[in-house]
Amino acid sequence: MSSSHFVSIDGVRTHYMEAGAVHRGRRPSVLLLHSAEFGGAAELSWEFNMDALAAHYHVIAPDHLGFGRTDKIFDFNGQFNRRIEHIRRFIEVMCLGPVHVMGSSMSGGLCLTVAARQDPDWPLRSVTCCSGGGDAPNNEARKTLNTYDGTREHLRKIIEVMFVDQSWAKNEAYLDRRLELANLPGAWEATAAARFKAPFRDGSGDRRERDSIDYSQIKVPTLVFAGRHDTLREPGYTDGFVPNIPDCELHVFEKAGHMGNIECADEFNTRVLKFLKRVDG
Repeated sequence: MSSSHFVSIDGVRTHYMEAGAVHRGRRPSVLLLHSAEFGGAAELSWEFNMDALAAHYHVIAPDHLGFGRTDKIFDFNGQFNRRIEHIRRFIEVMCLGPVHVMGSSMSGGLCLTVAARQDPDWPLRSVTCCSGGGDAPNNEARKTLNTYDGTREHLRKIIEVMFVDQSWAKNEAYLDRRLELANLPGAWEATAAARFKAPFRDGSGDRRERDSIDYSQIKVPTLVFAGRHDTLREPGYTDGFVPNIPDCELHVFEKAGHMGNIECADEFNTRVLKFLKRVDG
């Protein structure tokens, strides 16, 4: 069973979930990075995956800066790289060494960005990207995701956008859990800040790097998951980057939207453990 903990990372009170035994020098840890919708957090993104992975690995899942139960911090000088640095220091402080990193949605793209850098910021053993990477169209589904007004009904609409099975949106207990995290003091502000854009800036900088990733430079084995019915992505969006990654496998969830590792948890767990077995021998 996973457990909840806090650690100070350079003065930032950082929350994380942890499960499984530590295998020092024998097996890399699995680092899980959550999605970035309003209310996004490790305990929601990975609750149906941690125990399955922990049967074979030490698994650890921190909340990003501003999300979940981590301090509500947003760096207007460059939150993208600040988030990467926070995870780098988390890996160091927790003495994790090379990690199998798995990212959902925004974190999936984050993992691919780090892996494609000439000198990756994190010690990577492999990368698993779920519903991330490639282009993210500014369509109606994404506008629903990005304009949360703090109400229960809007959060329900966000869940409807992310999931194919609409029973998730009708599950009031599940909605309660997401609502609690989405409305923690400072949570809305920290998440909404990423959507701010001054009228006199061109929006480049961090975005330029994410839009021009050289996927051919990724040197570690990579597994990409995509949902067949993901309304937050264009159909076939993985065709634009998966073929460019030297050692990459693609798995498409036929019955999932944006949250495939939740909606098709057993399928995700089986497939990712097969991948990790290949990588680790």
